[in-house]
Amino acid sequence: MKSQTHNQKDEIWLLLDSRDVGGIETHILQLAQGLKQFQQSVRVIFLCKYEQTHPLTISLNNANISYRFLDGTLRELLDYTRHHCPSVIHSHGYKAAIYSRLLRLSLLTSHQKIRFINTFHAGEVGKGKLALYDIIDRWSARFSHHNFAVSELISQRVPSQTTVLNNFIDTTNLKPSTGELIAFVGRLSHEKAPDRFIELAKKHPNHSFHIYGSGPMEKELIKHLPNNVIFHGHQDSMDTIWNDIGLLIICSRYEGLPMTALEAMGRGIPVISTPVGNISKLIQPEMNGWITEPEALSQALLHWFELSSINKVEIQHAAQRTIQDQFSSNAVIPQILKVYEV
Repeated sequence: MKSQTHNQKDEIWLLLDSRDVGGIETHILQLAQGLKQFQQSVRVIFLCKYEQTHPLTISLNNANISYRFLDGTLRELLDYTRHHCPSVIHSHGYKAAIYSRLLRLSLLTSHQKIRFINTFHAGEVGKGKLALYDIIDRWSARFSHHNFAVSELISQRVPSQTTVLNNFIDTTNLKPSTGELIAFVGRLSHEKAPDRFIELAKKHPNHSFHIYGSGPMEKELIKHLPNNVIFHGHQDSMDTIWNDIGLLIICSRYEGLPMTALEAMGRGIPVISTPVGNISKLIQPEMNGWITEPEALSQALLHWFELSSINKVEIQHAAQRTIQDQFSSNAVIPQILKVYEV
C-alpha cells in the first residue's frame, strides 16, 4: 500500500472491487493520472484484497498514485471514510457503486460533506448474481450525487439522470507506433468476442494475428487456435507492446467506449470495430478507422491491406488527432472536476 503525508480530507477516492485489469481498471488509472495532472490529490480504494497481487498496483506504483486495500466489508469502508473524510468518492463497477450509496445513506446524519459520484461502464447484461447487482446498481443510482455513463446505450438503461462522458487517456507522452501486427487486446470473454477474431484469422491464413489478454474463454480458444494466431496471454501492461501493433481489431458484442481503442488511436494505430456502444463517436469511417458489422470484418481488413502507404499514414494521423482533441485527459478531466466541485 502506498502512503501519503498530505491531508487526506482533500482527497478524491476512486472506489472499485476488482481482481484483474480490464476496461474499468484502465479507465481508473487514466482518471487518476489525469486528476493528478490537474493538481488533485487522488487515491484508489480497492474494496477487497484478493489472493493474488492486483496487476493494477504495478501501474499505480509507476505513476506514484496512492492506493489502499480494504477488507471487503461496508463497515471498514465506513470507518475508513469517517476517519479520513475525502472530498469525493467516485465509484466504478456494480459492487463499488452499491457500497458507495449505502455509505452515503450511513453518513446522512454526519457533518462530513462528501460528493458521491458514479460511472456506469457495463454495456452487457450479466447472468445470475451479476444480473442482480446490475438491477440494484441501476435502480439505486438516484442515491449518488451524480452519475456518468460511458455510452448512450448504457445511459438509457439507467432510470436516473446520467451524463454521457467520453472515455479518455493521457496523451502527454504517447509515441506513434511503428509496428505492423494485427491484434486483439482485451478480456477473453463473450462480450469481447475473441472467437470472432479467430474466425477472422482463419479467413486470412497468410497473415499473422496476435491476441493479448486472458479470461474465461481462454482455455477453449487455445484448443482451436489456427497456426497463424499467436496467443500472448495476460499482460500486466501494454505500454511496451503497443509499438509492435499496426492495426487493432475490436470484435465486441457489447461495449461502452473501449479503452483499447483510445490507447491504440492515441498512438496512431487505426481500429476496425463492430458498431458497439459509443464507438461511432470515436471512429469516423474511412477517416480515422472503420466500423463494420461482424460478418464484414474480413472485407474491412482486406481494405486495410490494399490501402497505399500514404493513405495509411493519413488515417494514422487522423486517429491521433481525434484522441488529442476529444478523448484526452486535457479535454475530459475539466468536465469531471466541475461535477466534483458542485
